[in-house]
Amino acid sequence: MSRSSVLNYPVYPNRSKIIYPAAALSLLAALIHLWVMPEHFEEWWGYGTFFLVSAVAQGLYCAALLRWPRRPLLLLGIGGNLAIIALYLLTRTAGIPFFGPHAGEVEGIGMLDLSATAAELALIGTLGALLLRGLPRERVVVVLFVLGLTVLFVGHLLHLILSGSPAH
Repeated sequence: MSRSSVLNYPVYPNRSKIIYPAAALSLLAALIHLWVMPEHFEEWWGYGTFFLVSAVAQGLYCAALLRWPRRPLLLLGIGGNLAIIALYLLTRTAGIPFFGPHAGEVEGIGMLDLSATAAELALIGTLGALLLRGLPRERVVVVLFVLGLTVLFVGHLLHLILSGSPAH
């Protein structure tokens, strides 16, 4: 296999039907992160920096998605948004991790937080649907089944960790 054929990832068809809404979701999350950034800078520069980096990353991802809608970029978007959502869940259940003036404190849930997280979840779903598009139905069913089991397993582990219950 030549180097050029390895680098020629498929361009996903029907860009306007799926890519544009996905880019809009990423831009929405970027704008929300940008909106709440000043109040986080007032709390501590580290919190503000996190929101600034998240906003810039989401904005750049929007532009990159419109320009290069290829499999590696879609996977990057899924992974990056999952990481942001995982941190959101951690700060709302177990507390702010590691360091900062509010380390260990559980953050409250606000409407803008939920809006950004909803946009990120919708973006993950949209990117996932785009990745599964064109696969044989049997593979899609297997992928969704494994994904469902993974979500149940991770949810159970989080429940055990947060409740302090020992594993049975």
